[in-house]
Amino acid sequence: MLTLTHVQKSYSSGLIPKKVPALKDLNLEIKKGEVFAFLGPNGAGKSTTIKLILSVIFPDAGEILIDGVSHLEKRSRQKIGYLPDQPYFYDYLTAKEFMAFTAQLYNLSKSDYRERIPELLKLVGLDGKEKLQLRKFSRGMLQRLGLAQTLIHDPDLLILDEPMTGLDPMGRKTFREIILSLKNQGKTVFFSSHILSDAEVISDRIGILNNGQLVRQASMSELFEIEVDSIEIMCLWKKAVPASPEVSPWTMAAQDHRSTIFTKDEQSAEEAIRWILGNDGRILRVKPHHKTLEDIFMEETKN
Repeated sequence: MLTLTHVQKSYSSGLIPKKVPALKDLNLEIKKGEVFAFLGPNGAGKSTTIKLILSVIFPDAGEILIDGVSHLEKRSRQKIGYLPDQPYFYDYLTAKEFMAFTAQLYNLSKSDYRERIPELLKLVGLDGKEKLQLRKFSRGMLQRLGLAQTLIHDPDLLILDEPMTGLDPMGRKTFREIILSLKNQGKTVFFSSHILSDAEVISDRIGILNNGQLVRQASMSELFEIEVDSIEIMCLWKKAVPASPEVSPWTMAAQDHRSTIFTKDEQSAEEAIRWILGNDGRILRVKPHHKTLEDIFMEETKN
């Protein structure tokens, strides 16, 4: 649905203009119908990437395709629904009036949007608020209204810039559920975020950007299959807990006739299991601990 190939962008900075790279040879491929989280610290180049996709600014080099069509062509941009990180609303319009105004910007006829507006407001949980002025909306309600207006022309690709920033836990949960419902409708969702726990829950794949370079791109299943942090073995002893060998590739916490052993890899876990069974111990549980998305993010962006 979205392809960026060898995309580069630099800005001029300083009294004596000097080129500062914002993106360095960025390659991305977003599949149709997936939720892709675009992650990175402040200044990594996420907003620059989004502006390039939207043709607000233009790349120094590289190619951007939207459903196989150049991002410079009008028909490709018609497939996009965009929610900026700080959307602007006209305070004295009602939700219905604001949605109608947005529909007219897309040249939709009144007959096209008359039925669509109530459907979208219901989708984002704002049914019953059609006649309420936006100055009376909470931050979470405005954010959901912003998402509704991105959908007014039924786009195939949604680009959401920090969509959950400033929302309370309930608002974030609601927003996550809406994004997953859009995915079930076949929409492609590309969003940037600093809230890694939300990205971990709803994303099919993630890309981590640091200093203008893509340092990691993987599916969530690939990340958590590969990134095993430790293996926990819980066991029960018939008698007192035996002392660990003087040199052992594990650590052990013991209490009464139970103990928990932590190892770093499968080989060490197998060695620990043999030691437990050889000392009349019984295995209660073997549980691998995977790194969280936050662990992986911190490793990839620490430099």
